[in-house]
Amino acid sequence: MIQIINDNVDYFEFDKSNRTKVVYGAGNITRKYHTYLGDIDFICDKKSEEIKVIDNIKVYSPDILIQKREKYVIILCVKSKDHRKEIIEELSNMKIDAVVFDFFENKSFNLYHEIEYKQKAYKIEKVNLVCQDEAWILKKFAIKMREELEQRGITAQISQLPDPDADINHFIAHHSYMPIRSFNDTLMITHVDSLNKLKLIKHQMKVAKMAICMSKETMDWLTINGVPREKVCYINPAQDGIIKPRKIVLGITGRNHVDIDHRSRADALLDICRNIDSHYFEFKIMGDGWDIIVDKVKTMGFSVAYFNQFDYEEYIRLMPSLDYYLYWGFDEGSMGFLDAVAAGIGTIVTPQGYHLDVKGGIDFPCSTIDDFIEVLQEIQKKREKKVKAVEKWTWNRYVDKHLEVWEYILGDERSIFSNQHRYRDGIYSVLRVNS
Repeated sequence: MIQIINDNVDYFEFDKSNRTKVVYGAGNITRKYHTYLGDIDFICDKKSEEIKVIDNIKVYSPDILIQKREKYVIILCVKSKDHRKEIIEELSNMKIDAVVFDFFENKSFNLYHEIEYKQKAYKIEKVNLVCQDEAWILKKFAIKMREELEQRGITAQISQLPDPDADINHFIAHHSYMPIRSFNDTLMITHVDSLNKLKLIKHQMKVAKMAICMSKETMDWLTINGVPREKVCYINPAQDGIIKPRKIVLGITGRNHVDIDHRSRADALLDICRNIDSHYFEFKIMGDGWDIIVDKVKTMGFSVAYFNQFDYEEYIRLMPSLDYYLYWGFDEGSMGFLDAVAAGIGTIVTPQGYHLDVKGGIDFPCSTIDDFIEVLQEIQKKREKKVKAVEKWTWNRYVDKHLEVWEYILGDERSIFSNQHRYRDGIYSVLRVNS
């Protein structure tokens, strides 16, 4: 009679004192691992005539089990599950006294079974967003995520409680989560500003699948302080994409003397406008004689607030409203330059006359129109760079990154490969160390 030992019995604690210890199978598994099994009396294999001995342990045909008529403890070291089933049937037919441990199935041997660590992947069809906070900002996260998920054909709901029927329960934010039972829960981590919050998160992560921080800094701090690294990631928050940058206001004051002596070189403004972007700049001009130039500048897409007569009250309001004061004339200096410096605004002017006598008054000295263009293009590039810094921080991408994390914790690892090198956060903050 043979007895198949289940997982509850530990091979190493099992009393083998009155039994002959046998390994069944003389393949690579036995060659690699037999030393872990303690003293082995002999090995059984149908190819015993070819193998004969492994590390001084004799290899016999399985028939020896009948011949010896002893009590055996047999460890099946055969990789193929179907083959192991056949061997068990053969041993049963031998009518021997044996207890059988399956090297691949019994947890005594602590083998890595991928299936135990990887859930069966399935499509996310329903997400429950748990948001108990009615405050504007957290509720906004829930509403925006629901909108994006529904656009993808995923059922999404905002509720006060977890939903056992949802594929994912995402808590906005973590403080409302109770780790009583797992419903594939992920937690939004907003900020951690006390040891009690850290202790709470560590307790919650005993059950929750993933803590999703808003920044790499918080993710790193949690992992340094004991939250399991494989259970923490970060996804940067989103912005609505509605707010546009305020245009940089360029100011010009003084009469256009082009019809008198050309000293203002008014046409230079057209050259400047051809080389900068109307999405980033607008003009305020005070002084007569600019009408034709202003009309041309407007046709180029620029907004222009034009005052064709000098008005002192309007002038003292206008000057502080500028970002930069422009002056490209060479005529000793501009009185508007002095007022611009007094207003604390930027100056892009010619380095001449009394301009030079104002210490620190000139921010960008320019002698040619190309100089003015170059300075304004650099100012434009800085603004563009700042705007583009969050250009991709959209709700669309924010939810895409959550879906990748959710798919991963549900067993679908395909998302790992879809957006490599496009961003550092999301699933990639779990799977690699970011510099």
